[in-house]
Amino acid sequence: MKHIMLCTILLLLPCTALAGEGEFSVSPQAIQIHALYNGSTIRAEGIVPEGSQVVLRFLGAPGDVDMKQKGKALGLLWMNMGNVRFDKVPAVFLVASSAPLADMGSAGAALGMADLTGQVGIEPDDADRDVLLPELLKLKQDEGLYREMSGTVTMGPAKDGMQPFTADMPIPSRLSPGDYAVEVHALKDGREVFTASRAMDVKMVGIPFMMADMAFNHGVWYGVLASVIAILAGLGIGLVFQSKEAH
Repeated sequence: MKHIMLCTILLLLPCTALAGEGEFSVSPQAIQIHALYNGSTIRAEGIVPEGSQVVLRFLGAPGDVDMKQKGKALGLLWMNMGNVRFDKVPAVFLVASSAPLADMGSAGAALGMADLTGQVGIEPDDADRDVLLPELLKLKQDEGLYREMSGTVTMGPAKDGMQPFTADMPIPSRLSPGDYAVEVHALKDGREVFTASRAMDVKMVGIPFMMADMAFNHGVWYGVLASVIAILAGLGIGLVFQSKEAH
């Protein structure tokens, strides 16, 4: 009976809190990629120990990224010189904080892109990490998938040893369906005093879902539909040009 009661109590505890005192919520709890999706914004709010600085992270699942390495052949022509594989690369890495991460000590730096480069692996082993990793981060930043924004988490007035916070984080339009995580870290005096995480599901709906499902699971019908659309588009363009020539 005691075991049943203990399990019931554990199930009723908030699933967000992993360590320390505090709590947070995020909305929406899922993102839908529809035909008119052009990015979104999530809001995180909660309470952390008084005097803390807050870091909010939106992370995509890590995966492999394959690229071609360019180089000059015989010192003259730019050509593909080989393949490079990066592993453990987060699909998305967005960071918002109430203060610059550099001002939060090593614990703050460990939550940013500076520490991320140490976690990413490269093949082949003799690849130049000092050159390739900054280029990978620059590419992800240009795509809007990696970003650090300091001063974008708003701290409220402290009360009873706790302090509220609020943050609105823009989510890029170039987002793939999958599992993501929203993390909150509270740091005080150079150490982490609270951390929690919530899962966020990103999925296609409507026309994008129908087209993707048809492409991967009903290839014949997808090919027929693509052909019909191409024929109709060609007929439409032909009618437009005929109309202009008549005038």
